[in-house]
Amino acid sequence: MSVLTIKPRFLYPRSRQYYPIDLMSEKIVRALEKRNWEVPEISVEFCTYGSGEEKFKYVSEIKGKDFKMFFARSQGQLCQRWNDSAAIHEIWIPREQLEVFSDESGPRYYLYVGEDWEKEKEWFFDSVKVNSKLNGEPRRYLMYEGDKPGKVRSLNLIPDNDLGREYDPEGDEPRIISLKDLYQRFADYLEKNVLDYILSFPEKEPVAEVEQELIPYNGPWKLLYSLCDAIDRERITEGKKDKESLQPENRHAYFGRKGRLVPVDLRISEELPEKADEGFIWTSPNCEGNIDLMPKHVRFNMGDSWFGSYIVTISPKYANDIYVVDFAKFEETRMRLFDEIAPRTTLNTDELKIAYAEYAKTLVPITEYKGGYKDPIVLIERELDFDEIAWISEERFK
Repeated sequence: MSVLTIKPRFLYPRSRQYYPIDLMSEKIVRALEKRNWEVPEISVEFCTYGSGEEKFKYVSEIKGKDFKMFFARSQGQLCQRWNDSAAIHEIWIPREQLEVFSDESGPRYYLYVGEDWEKEKEWFFDSVKVNSKLNGEPRRYLMYEGDKPGKVRSLNLIPDNDLGREYDPEGDEPRIISLKDLYQRFADYLEKNVLDYILSFPEKEPVAEVEQELIPYNGPWKLLYSLCDAIDRERITEGKKDKESLQPENRHAYFGRKGRLVPVDLRISEELPEKADEGFIWTSPNCEGNIDLMPKHVRFNMGDSWFGSYIVTISPKYANDIYVVDFAKFEETRMRLFDEIAPRTTLNTDELKIAYAEYAKTLVPITEYKGGYKDPIVLIERELDFDEIAWISEERFK
């Protein structure tokens, strides 16, 4: 069995740390499940995570016209490596937003105090709210925090102007809010406007999930070369001998730090391939296991400059989640920009965005690669089976 075909275990919101909203969140998830996640005007998103033979899946977001629920709060440990993150973390209802945390800090609450709710509803549901007064933004919300400092359970919420960076309440706007009453009000809203609406639709027969299709690898390069650190080398070497000797979550041959194709902090507005900001195993198809021929961008994303790295040779069995990008486009664009900005010798952020965008646009699945890239880099987004690792060097390189 390939590590790619491991079926994730579904996780439900089971915490009762913030009763009654935790209970209501579980009821909503289970009600949607009985209708195959298909209810008019409600969208459902999922998150799958884990490693090796410990894979998990949970509802990450439920959204309707006048509410949104985001699930990402820890509710216990599943194994040595992974927590159960299926508990409710944030809830939006008209004019209100509530965040709760597993460590008892907070909670955090936002109250809309703007002048046009219908116009600003989308902004309120989807925005990051921080330093509105400091940034000169309109007075559209108030922020409240728990009245107990640190990781101590609070009984009430009080205004938090964040050292003068947020707005204070005015007039009859609340100065203290009972958390018990707030939790109940949110739960009541969800029951009346979400759960009861879902329950008004008939249940459906369960539909089996489509299994992962394994695509045989027929790429132009039979061997790919990369680098791993000593910890990954030890796990992969042991797994090739006897994977049952490893903890289930370690029964995979993924390695590296998941270097991104495009740094997320650049915030490139130009339309890029969907996978452009994901993390990958970076590999070279052309260095033939010679560290001196290993491209610098592979060494930068995969190497351990402190303790050294080992050369890894990969022989893929499956083409799933393997991509090719032409790094030459980055270098060519960068050099052209240097010529344009001379005598200045450093690219600014906007110029870097141009260089990253140019080569990110060359990203294609390896099954669609037609050849012709000057400096092809093969990027692997998935976990590898142990028998896809052909060889790891004994020598460590810095």
